[in-house]
This record gives sequence, structure tokens and C-alpha cells, in this order.
Amino acid sequence: MSDLAAAFAHAGAPVTLRNFPAASYRVTRERIREFALAVHDFHPAHWRDSAAAALGFPALIAPPTFGSVILTQAQREILDSLVPGYDPDRILHADQVLDPVRPLVAGDRLTCRAYFESFRHFAAYDVLAIKTVLTDQRGAVVQTGSTALLARTGDGAPGPARQATLNPVRPATLARPVSLRMPRTTVDFDALTVGSELPAQVIDLTRTDLNRYSRVLGGPADRPAVIAPGMLKLGLAAGYLSAWSGDPSAVLRFRAQFAHYTHGLRIPVDTPCPIEFRGRITSKDPRRRKATVALDARAEGRRLFGYAAAEMRFPGAAL
Repeated sequence: MSDLAAAFAHAGAPVTLRNFPAASYRVTRERIREFALAVHDFHPAHWRDSAAAALGFPALIAPPTFGSVILTQAQREILDSLVPGYDPDRILHADQVLDPVRPLVAGDRLTCRAYFESFRHFAAYDVLAIKTVLTDQRGAVVQTGSTALLARTGDGAPGPARQATLNPVRPATLARPVSLRMPRTTVDFDALTVGSELPAQVIDLTRTDLNRYSRVLGGPADRPAVIAPGMLKLGLAAGYLSAWSGDPSAVLRFRAQFAHYTHGLRIPVDTPCPIEFRGRITSKDPRRRKATVALDARAEGRRLFGYAAAEMRFPGAAL
């Protein structure tokens, strides 16, 4: 039995977790810019108040995946609370869903609630499904998400699957809120058709970017980053979409399955790793003014996502 499985067994069933993290997180202009730089997101609304105001926001807005800073901290606290000293290098990020309600804005003070949805153990892996809810200083939900993590146990021997019994999360707590803000995209929605291709973009990822991203997430300063994590890849993809659409707040949902053979995507020490991003419209809803964009990202001919897509809303949608 793995350490994590043993912790669940010791806790008994059902398992209930408190809110993580206990302290609130303040979104500042400096943190927004640091994160935007780390994910190569140069949309003006992340850098200039005037550009954010043009989109209808009172201050700088954070890139769409900025919430991963808080979510990563919550996941660390969850694992540390069950198994102190749990090795983060044994964690593989398998699947991520993000549902932004509105962009995070400089001045926001956020609280994260995190819950286990399920836990299973089989063969050499613990499989954890975690649900998260970010609320602002007024108690309003600003983002929800679901994360699937694979934790290597170090025991490769096949064995029966084991599952912990968890207290169910109240559906009302995790309901997907609806944004009432009208997007201000620059893309002509009526000109889009199923199969329309987005322009390709190449981003050169460096070791400096990895270390910068690690620092933003509160990673250890004495251990240089060498592998691009899944949420960094998703952050790059989100910036690609923002540059195309003209409005970072147009995305209603991100979904990504990280390809297993790219978990070990190592970035060279002295040379950048070019990553090419492409997108394609896979569905369109003219009445709701919504479209789904399938995302493709490749480095050295390898796909960075097993599957990735974004649901987007365009001007003219009924509120």
C-alpha cells in the first residue's frame, strides 16, 4: 500500500477535507505581470490599466490560468496534510478543467476551497481527483476547476484497485456559475465556420521561463526547473487564444489532458525549445454566440496535450 493510500485508510471513511489554503491570496499588479511574463502572455490588459479599462475592468486583469498559482498551493497543502514530505516529483498532472466566471483583477482577495472527489490506488499509481472553488472578497465564485493527479507510489507490482469513500461535495457549492459580462473580442464570429483554422504561433520556451514560472508558484528557489509542467503549457495556450480573440475573458472553459509522453518535456540549458500552437473551430452555436476551439501544441514534433479545447463566447450572446 502506498503512503497516500495508507493515509486514507488511517483517516477512515468517509474522508472530509477542510478548506485549502486557510489564508487568503491577494492578487496584485506585480503578481499579474510576473505570471504573464512567465507564460508569455503579452495581452495589453495584463500590463496596462488603460487596456484593461477598454475591456470594462477597473484594474489589470490576470491571465486566464492565473488561478493555478492558488490551486497549486492548495494541492500541496492537501498532500502535505495527508503525507508530510510527499515528493512532488512523483506527481503527474493528468487532466485539468478550468471554468473562469470572470478574470481575476488586481486588488482581488481570493479564498480557495478544495475537496477530494475521489481517490483510487492501482498498480504503481495513486489517482486523485480534486475539485476547487475560488471565491473573492465578496464571497462570489470567480472560478471552479477539477484536477486529476497521478502519484507514483514506487511499487510497480500489479494489484487490486482500492478506493476511498469520500463525503460528497454539495452540488450547489460546485455549481458552474454563469458570467454576465459581454465579451469584447475582435474576431468576427459570423465569419467563423466549423473547421476554421486559427493562425499558428511559435513560442520559444527557455529554462529562464521555467524557473520564473516555478518562482511565481512558490516553488523551491534552490532547485532549478528543467521540465515544463502541465499548467505552464496550458497558460501558454491560453495566451495564444487571448492574442487571437482580443479578449482574455472570452473563455468559458478550458479542458486539457496532458499527453503522457510529454510529462518529461525537458528544456535545454542554453537553447530555447520552440512550441508551435494551432487552433481549429470544432463547433459553433450561432444562437448562444459560442464556439469550441480545439488546441494543438507541439514541441520537437511531440504533442503537448492528449486533448485540449476551450469554450468561448463572442459579442451578441444573450445574457
